[in-house]
Amino acid sequence: MTDSDPVEELRPGMRAVVRRRIDDGLTDALGEIEAIDANTVSVRTRHGVETIDRALVVAAKEVPPRPVRRGAPHLAISMHDLEAITVEGLPPLERGELGGWLLRAAGAFTCRANSVLPLGDPGVSLSEAVETCESWYDQRGLAPQFALFGPAGFAVHDDPLGRDLLARGYLPFKRSAVLTAPIRALPPELPHPSGAQVRLEPTLSPGWWQAWAAQEGHDALPASARAVVTGSPDQLFARLEVDSAVIGLARIVFAKGWAGVFALHVAPEHRRGGVAGQLMGALGDASRSRGIRSVYLQVLKANAPARGLYERLGFSTHHEYDYLAR
Repeated sequence: MTDSDPVEELRPGMRAVVRRRIDDGLTDALGEIEAIDANTVSVRTRHGVETIDRALVVAAKEVPPRPVRRGAPHLAISMHDLEAITVEGLPPLERGELGGWLLRAAGAFTCRANSVLPLGDPGVSLSEAVETCESWYDQRGLAPQFALFGPAGFAVHDDPLGRDLLARGYLPFKRSAVLTAPIRALPPELPHPSGAQVRLEPTLSPGWWQAWAAQEGHDALPASARAVVTGSPDQLFARLEVDSAVIGLARIVFAKGWAGVFALHVAPEHRRGGVAGQLMGALGDASRSRGIRSVYLQVLKANAPARGLYERLGFSTHHEYDYLAR
């Protein structure tokens, strides 16, 4: 967003608040951006579409999806809306749509960018939908995978899509939890005992990439991995260096009024020394500076140490998901 043109960062489809001048002061239009042209911005509010003269706009920003229940914003968002937000954390290189289903492909790098995300009605029978998805992945030389989400503790066989997939020989794996927290729960960054502070950069540095590849167990990662990791339009890469060695790293993505934490890693010899907390503090500071109120992350349910760390930082389970493949 710039001082001269606050509308510049908005895009059709965003949920945003647009503040403009009126005769007796200022007023806000809150809703989905319908259209933008050289002279106007149109916002679909609960009262209908408002077409606003861009010359009268004094501020505009993207805001989170509408809450579906009362309570803290990080808990009041629906599972569907939060899942849609997480897509922007590791965006696929190719997207397809089948009604309300999102088909994602990224050269087989990470399940999150290579699976079907059923966010609504596919518009056809479940059987036809699954077969269409299988064909889509076959055409790309990829094994079809589905991401099925539900409340904490949900069972795949209780979901109609889950039952259909199980009957076809698909099996669930990688049960994961989506954790959320209010940004205010994250402490400010405290310097490392060495005096080192977390470095935050908007672009991928060789040092960050090499450290991340090493912790993933690879000397080199495919080009698709780099494309996915750098694919989010608004993100920061965090790294903590001591004596020229990267001892901790993380990545934070900003989308739809939320922050998402990815790739948090601490070198084994530096664990339990406060490095993870320092990284999360730096990410919290960066989020607060942008006016972000809520943060999410995704963690394997089997990763008890990581879940324990996040819970101590104020995170709680919003919902869970399984991948299914055969």
